[in-house]
Amino acid sequence: MRQQQQLLKQGMTTSQILRIYGKQFRQIQMRYSDGYDGRCAIGVLMSYHGWNGKDEPGSARTLLAALVDIKNEGIDNELLIDLNDSGCTFNEIADSLDGVRVNSQKVSDRIL
Repeated sequence: MRQQQQLLKQGMTTSQILRIYGKQFRQIQMRYSDGYDGRCAIGVLMSYHGWNGKDEPGSARTLLAALVDIKNEGIDNELLIDLNDSGCTFNEIADSLDGVRVNSQKVSDRIL
């Protein structure tokens, strides 16, 4: 929790959160969380905002906070979902968000 509070104070971007905070999770697809240590990209952002990965009261608040951050950065949340669910790693998703040229054939093959 302390690391999370420090990151919040630093004003981390979505790509930075995925690179740094995402390291503590196992990446999954098609769900925000597996209830344990598995998260998708949006699940990582929700956890960054305090979500414990379980479907409990208050979960919607952390989803909303994550979606607001994504929108404020001009990121299409559907693209984020597509990249995650097509098999891109958190780092590859972060690179894509930062505009770094990721092997475009590799990424487009996964999405299609």
